[in-house]
Amino acid sequence: MNNTSFEAGRDGRPTSRTSWARALVAGACFVALLAGCQTPAPASRAEQVQALRSLGFAQTDEGWTLNLAVPILFDVGSDELRPGPKREVGEMAKQLRHVGIERIRIEGHTDNLGTRAYNVELSRRRAEVVAREFVDNGFPDATIERKAWGFEHPVASNDTPEGRALNRRVAIVAVAAGPGAD
Repeated sequence: MNNTSFEAGRDGRPTSRTSWARALVAGACFVALLAGCQTPAPASRAEQVQALRSLGFAQTDEGWTLNLAVPILFDVGSDELRPGPKREVGEMAKQLRHVGIERIRIEGHTDNLGTRAYNVELSRRRAEVVAREFVDNGFPDATIERKAWGFEHPVASNDTPEGRALNRRVAIVAVAAGPGAD
């Protein structure tokens, strides 16, 4: 009988010591291959909170809401993301994914110039353009909620050009993962 055979007995098991050794090595290689494919362990809650704060998020009743020193603002009637904020959004997406933030909500806002319907549609497009940047930088599309507020939630008075400029924005909210999440 050849001791280097891979023949199996009636029960399907290898029939020689060499065959057992080869099967064991092949199994070990398979386990090592699977281990190499695993994703890294998610960041701890403390690491997530630290990352959110360092990016300019503040905890609110809605989740963690972004408060940038230079907010993501738009020109009148525009849904075009400027180059500076575009880079910032891309970096933010990468950092949030790195610390295990899995769900976000992007809320589009407008000033009060134009009709309600026009502003809701414009705010939807603004939220979508920012969502596209998140997707382009590794955030799964299915984990991004979009909300179009139009001019319903101003952060400044719409009575002045400066106030209207501050209202043409998007807000980014890190959303809790589900029941029992902080």
